Amino acid sequence: MAQPVRVAVVGCGAHAQIAHIPILKRNQRIELVALCDTDIRKVNHLCSVHHIPHRYVDFDDLKNDESIDAVVIATPNYLHAPMAIAAMEYGKDVLCEMPMGLNAEEAGLMVETARREGRKLMPCLNTRLRPDVQTIGKFINSGELGRLYYCKTGWLQGRSAWSMGGWRGQRLRAGGGAFLSLGTALLDFSLWLLAPHRPVSVTGVAHHRTAGAEVEDTAFAMIKFDSGILLTVEVGWSMLMDRAFTYFNAFGTSGAALLNPIQIHKEMYGHLVNVTPKIPSKGIQRASFKLLMDLWVNSLAKDSPSAIPVADALLINQLADAFYKSSTSNAEVFLTSEKP
Repeated sequence: MAQPVRVAVVGCGAHAQIAHIPILKRNQRIELVALCDTDIRKVNHLCSVHHIPHRYVDFDDLKNDESIDAVVIATPNYLHAPMAIAAMEYGKDVLCEMPMGLNAEEAGLMVETARREGRKLMPCLNTRLRPDVQTIGKFINSGELGRLYYCKTGWLQGRSAWSMGGWRGQRLRAGGGAFLSLGTALLDFSLWLLAPHRPVSVTGVAHHRTAGAEVEDTAFAMIKFDSGILLTVEVGWSMLMDRAFTYFNAFGTSGAALLNPIQIHKEMYGHLVNVTPKIPSKGIQRASFKLLMDLWVNSLAKDSPSAIPVADALLINQLADAFYKSSTSNAEVFLTSEKP
């Protein structure tokens, strides 16, 4: 039997505690050997609860540990690129939370480092792996919805859900506001569902709740694709609403698909027919993270290409850069040198 992959988690915030650590502990091909966080009390507590042998408060000490094969980077945005690059330079493979970098330049440096060092870099693009998203993908790929021409997606949250204090409210540490933080997850599955069609331009509008805010709290983007498909994205974390609202709607010439909850309708014999298959409605996010970890470990164990291409994460960073450029210039920004 092959030796388990020895993994460390860097950054022990809520996301790591809810998703990464429990799922890694349950994967029999992984040995979770270390945690790293600047909060020593948090690290000590989590290592004791999960029976993890090694604990670090300094990432420089962890990256020098030759007994660690791979790391999960779950730190604030501004630390993703420098930590991932350093880990790869010290012989470790990396699974990195999104956004991969503060901008496309940082993300590109990460990709270059992985290529140069011969390491595997995989982005945490897990929303495409949700069972409901995978089901919609099957309907689109089989042509059941006809030719897609318009899609819209959004994630709107109430003011109490997000704190603008700390690093999330600082442009240099977060890289952006609601569009980068919330829009990344939406772009993950939206771009996957619309592939192989590629985005060619972005028109973005950003709203700052207060005049002195460094990052936007609400954002809207219109993204055009090379095939003529139009995708709109709306995000916000300052809405006066009592619950979060997430959606994705895809409209084709023969049918439509909606997410949260999943609904699929087709035009059949002049009538609109509900053809939504029965799929589990609970544990969707957990299922996507479990599959993500399985794909990552399989890639490491078999030394095979990642099932989640790093180019997909780089494209999301490029779209975010284009959004911020557009919202500042009040103009459409093209992703290629030639306009469509």
